[in-house]
Amino acid sequence: MRAIGSRSFPTCVIMDTDGKVILRNDTAGAFRPNTEKRLRTSLEVVQELLDLRSAVKADPEDSGSQASLKVVESILEVRSTPLAQLDRLIEEPGVSKQLTQRYRRWRAVKPVTQLLQDYVAKIRKIPRSDTAARTSEFHLAAGKMLEIYRQGLVLDDPRAGIFSDYWRLVFEGAMQAKDVEVAARALTVYRQSFGSRPDLKNRIDLMAKRLGSLRKSQEKSGSDEKQGVPR
Repeated sequence: MRAIGSRSFPTCVIMDTDGKVILRNDTAGAFRPNTEKRLRTSLEVVQELLDLRSAVKADPEDSGSQASLKVVESILEVRSTPLAQLDRLIEEPGVSKQLTQRYRRWRAVKPVTQLLQDYVAKIRKIPRSDTAARTSEFHLAAGKMLEIYRQGLVLDDPRAGIFSDYWRLVFEGAMQAKDVEVAARALTVYRQSFGSRPDLKNRIDLMAKRLGSLRKSQEKSGSDEKQGVPR
């Protein structure tokens, strides 16, 4: 299970002939074959990778195919290439417009996905019994996500697999920073996107309760300052 990066059952993966995982059913939403359409779409992505590998093998001097292959492998996390190099490769003649657009979308949210991947990697090493350490890592990730939000990287597509984790961490980071405005926005987006899900009702209710408490606390603090009440 660990060899393919799985965390639970059931797990669905698509591997290449070398046993390398190309797509995995996980929290990133890369491969969730729960409908025929999603399965077909996933297989099309895999076929694109295989076609590019064949093209490079047939003509190793084709810079367009080589560049496209490295970009696709990076997007699928089959093989890593530095972002600065990918930014150059995507400009190579022969790289399709469709792949270029896909790369731009992937590149735009890379800081979010990287943060989440780093967080998950750290959490996996901490025993479930060590709640203090796990909570500490969660708070650190939340603070970093808030900074990403403040820098202008805002996710707006609920269909993205990282959308839920992004807004939840932005909310938590804002609560830690006592930023009511950002926390309120994060809660609004989260509720609009997931409020109809019974399994998330308790979480959303708790988020609302915590935000209400923070807002009241700040209002009281502001009132005390106006009245000159010593702290």
